[in-house]
Amino acid sequence: MTFEGNTQDISTSVEERMTTVFGGRLKGEPPRSTSRVLSGGTKKIAGVQVPAKPQEPDNCCMSGCVNCVWEIYSEDLRDWKHRRKEAAEKIAGTKEKWPKDWNPPLGLLHMENVPVELREKKLEIDSKKAEQPHDLSAIRSLFPKRKGPLPKSVLAAKRKNIALRHNYEQKDGADQSVSESDADEGWEDIPVYVKAFAEFESKKRLQKIRRQEEIKKRTALV
Repeated sequence: MTFEGNTQDISTSVEERMTTVFGGRLKGEPPRSTSRVLSGGTKKIAGVQVPAKPQEPDNCCMSGCVNCVWEIYSEDLRDWKHRRKEAAEKIAGTKEKWPKDWNPPLGLLHMENVPVELREKKLEIDSKKAEQPHDLSAIRSLFPKRKGPLPKSVLAAKRKNIALRHNYEQKDGADQSVSESDADEGWEDIPVYVKAFAEFESKKRLQKIRRQEEIKKRTALV
């Protein structure tokens, strides 16, 4: 096992080496906010206040902070996508154009609402969607048919996952209306383990809140 720290490339200053762990802000510099704290403003589109696309945080220490910047970023992305989708639904049937500098959701917009400069890109996205199969028959054909029934443990796990997903949608108000193609938007250039880390921290926090609410209900009944 090899540990790379100050024994590797010590020609740089202490401050420069600190940036690889704690981000870019160093001593003497004013605090720099990220994510929702640093708001890029909003624009009113079809009556909906659509926020600017959230900025990626640059000051994560990956130590599981109470207020994890990646968890906040993940929540901001969900809110941003929800607002964008709501505006895209309300702008349909109108002559209003989505601002070209405000991350138009081209996959959700009708052509008349797309800025002229982005209509060619809109056509490319629509053609790719048309090429994708709408069912899983093509994928299922790649695997041999099962001769016997699924094991009881697998069936139990499937039922449990369905129940948990339904419970999550009901209690947490998860926006399941966002298509799978848009699910990774905002995470394209971010390592997949960071996204998994943020989602894990968010689920863990929600579970803690639920447990606290259940304890309060039990004590109230007593």
